[in-house]
Amino acid sequence: MKRNLNPPMKRALRLKNLFLTACFLLIGTAAFSQEHTVTGVVTDSFKEPLIGVSIVVQGTNTGVVTGLDGDYSIQVPADATLEFSYVGMEKQSIKVGNRNVINVQMKEDSQMLAETVVIGYGSAKKRDLTGSITNIKGDEIANKPVANPLSALQGKVAGVQIINSGKAGADPEIRVRGTNYITGYMPLYVVDGLFNDNINFLNPQDIESMEILKDPSSLAIFGVRGANGVIIITTKKAKEGQTRVNINGSFGFKAITNKIAMVDADGFKLLYNEQLRNEGNPEYDFSDWTGNTNWQDEIFQTGFITNNNISITGASDKHSFYLGAGYAYEQGNIKHEKYSKITLNISNDYKVTDNFKVGFQFNGARMLPADSKSVATALRAAPVAEVYNKEYGLYTSLPGFQKAQMNNPMVDVDLKANTTKAENYRGSGNIYGQWDFLKHFQFKAMFSLDYASNSTRTYTPIIKVYDASAEGDIATLGTGKTGVTQAKETEMKVQSDYLLTYTNSWGDHSLTATAGFTTYYNKLENLNAGRTQGVGLIIPDNPDKWYVSIGDAATATNGSTQWERSTVSVLARILYNYKGKYLFNGSYRRDGSSAFSYTGNQWQNFYSVGLGWLMSEEEWMKGIEWLDMLKLKGSWGTLGNQNLDRAYPAEPL
Repeated sequence: MKRNLNPPMKRALRLKNLFLTACFLLIGTAAFSQEHTVTGVVTDSFKEPLIGVSIVVQGTNTGVVTGLDGDYSIQVPADATLEFSYVGMEKQSIKVGNRNVINVQMKEDSQMLAETVVIGYGSAKKRDLTGSITNIKGDEIANKPVANPLSALQGKVAGVQIINSGKAGADPEIRVRGTNYITGYMPLYVVDGLFNDNINFLNPQDIESMEILKDPSSLAIFGVRGANGVIIITTKKAKEGQTRVNINGSFGFKAITNKIAMVDADGFKLLYNEQLRNEGNPEYDFSDWTGNTNWQDEIFQTGFITNNNISITGASDKHSFYLGAGYAYEQGNIKHEKYSKITLNISNDYKVTDNFKVGFQFNGARMLPADSKSVATALRAAPVAEVYNKEYGLYTSLPGFQKAQMNNPMVDVDLKANTTKAENYRGSGNIYGQWDFLKHFQFKAMFSLDYASNSTRTYTPIIKVYDASAEGDIATLGTGKTGVTQAKETEMKVQSDYLLTYTNSWGDHSLTATAGFTTYYNKLENLNAGRTQGVGLIIPDNPDKWYVSIGDAATATNGSTQWERSTVSVLARILYNYKGKYLFNGSYRRDGSSAFSYTGNQWQNFYSVGLGWLMSEEEWMKGIEWLDMLKLKGSWGTLGNQNLDRAYPAEPL
């Protein structure tokens, strides 16, 4: 039905529509005016375009990144603040206002360019050093599926050779710039300031950073302990901010991927008989030996490894704490090998005043080491023997030309599995006080203690094997008696450090000077004993009974090792640079060691001098855009080693 409107009604309707249209236009214009487009170009300090700069509207998830020409375009509210961030550059925040074009020149982050590394008895900017120091961040260690932190460094550091044995939890062999002394190759480890011989008790997740010192300029400050290189480990502490809880875990698998190629049974028979003929001997009769065994396939397995960690951190302007707990489990490449470790890391720092703070650090661990197994027999055992004789239900022996020298490899792997119970406990920590005074001075006193307790009990079972060449076909290995051995070892290290540091910059000069006095005491005690079964008394295959008191007293054996050693030292170091490009590093240490008490040469001086030139800081090199930094450096110094045979009594100083 069509409705006819009179003229007055038509005019009223048109006015209403015009009014509503005007309202919608005003509302749309107001809404549109709340957001507008901002464009611009982001450049570096040389006014070159920066690609990939992150630009985010503060307080939101809205953001873009710069393109190939450093340009960007983003829709923002009028009251917005844009945040510009880029790796290696300082973050900038800029209020938009009514601007449509915002060009930004990013500034280099001087803190990242002047990366601070830990050196002996202090820290310094890496650019100011003349020594050879490699820094490894904790994240590079934590993200590897390894139980021992050193295993994560394999292949990562130039001049450092790391060889992993494959044994679960074993310390890798590590050589800093080769073998330096006939008395050993092991470097010195410094964990939160405390000298150590290994770091197997640390959780990789608790390591903040690791520095490897490789040349005299950086090593001479360690005197009689520095000849084989030094690895400095700093464990994590809380950073100022809110309380945080971190939980992480990882797992992986490891396997032997490149086994040694060996001949099969037919090839072995051919080659062995050829050898006998060449020696003028009759050929060996292999008629009773019909096996074709690859012993490597028999002893190896695919091992499982897992690392799990939980940490709680919290800090304020006055107080900070860190608590980390971890569990690691690793299976070895050889069957039945397994290793586990529980760790605890606690640190607490408290600022008593603006100039004085105190704190403590503790690392604890309980480790269950893996049994020692060897792959040597798997590479030497003849492949003609079978692993197992089903008729007799026994492992087989090897042919007559080998059985006097070695056993069937699976005898040691399977029948002697889980016959050793070992528990190692380790506690290491320090307390310190630090006083900043007279603007440029700092005094720090630290007292450290490391205590280790290791116990081992091993059971010797009676082992029978099938021997095709023996009368009765069954042979008993060894003495045919059960036995038990027991060992207990404790080691203690005590260290004290008193350090005075002066730091100042004036004009074109910058100076850091350190002087200190330090003492170190190391003591070890070991007792071991063994017994075998008596007449008619078989020691049971029960770990609860594996003590020497259960054996025959008439068969008792015992032994011991004990020694103590101490050093007293004074040290000094100067780090100086002129105009930030001409560098001088000098260090001196005088060590007195009880290791040389019988020779009358207890005291020795160690020193080093290093020079450096940051050529890239010269004005005439500033225009070379493809070169970030060029440093020429050289050093000379003397290093020492006190790793003589440790005998008791060594006279402490």
